[in-house]
Amino acid sequence: MQRIVALTGAATWRTPVALVQGLRARKTVLRLPQAVGDHDVIGDDRDGPVTRLVVLGDSLAGGVGVDHHRDTLAGGVARRLAARVDGPVEWHVYARTGFTAREVVTLIDPQALSAADVIVVSVGANDTKNMVRSQQWRADLTTLMDTVVDGAAESAQIVLLPVPILNMCPALPGTLATTLGRRAARFDAVADEVAARNTRIRRFDRFVPPGDDLFAADGFHPSESFHDIYAGLIDSVLTDPIPR
Repeated sequence: MQRIVALTGAATWRTPVALVQGLRARKTVLRLPQAVGDHDVIGDDRDGPVTRLVVLGDSLAGGVGVDHHRDTLAGGVARRLAARVDGPVEWHVYARTGFTAREVVTLIDPQALSAADVIVVSVGANDTKNMVRSQQWRADLTTLMDTVVDGAAESAQIVLLPVPILNMCPALPGTLATTLGRRAARFDAVADEVAARNTRIRRFDRFVPPGDDLFAADGFHPSESFHDIYAGLIDSVLTDPIPR
């Protein structure tokens, strides 16, 4: 999500205003790094079996705009898992800013995936803004999720996050925000259909969170408080017992 808009190729855009606004956003929006701490543990492994969390995907998964993954959805989910199992939780984050569903497949670590108890996948924002065609998005997401499901343990719980409501982002001006917002909604509907093919994939509805301070300094990526909301919603679709 860091490369705000790949708006080269004006033919893909229906309004010149959206094209101009996209090119301007690409030049002016602040570039922020991903969070550090892709691998960390909450608790002491001497306290019992370790529950393993894998977070896979784009810049939301990568925590762009947040200093450390302890304050992203990875850390937030890990804390909630630790409370559920009363034991240590280890997380691994495999994420790259700007990656589409097709590219995220290349980040998968088969060993970490097969050992994971909970897997969270975040994709869609880049496919939306890069003007990936809907049929291609469906095919790429299907490949990604089939790869995740096939590589995960049968007991693992898998959560596919909703495609973000991009028209919420303060960094995106009106016409551009509307254009991307509509595409994101359509892509999320496709994601629902892809997830419905496999009962192992959990989903929760797209949401507009309450409160202020929801975005990082770039006005595009979620803040720590927004990540905590994501973590709570992810936790809400997990079921006990968590495999260990």
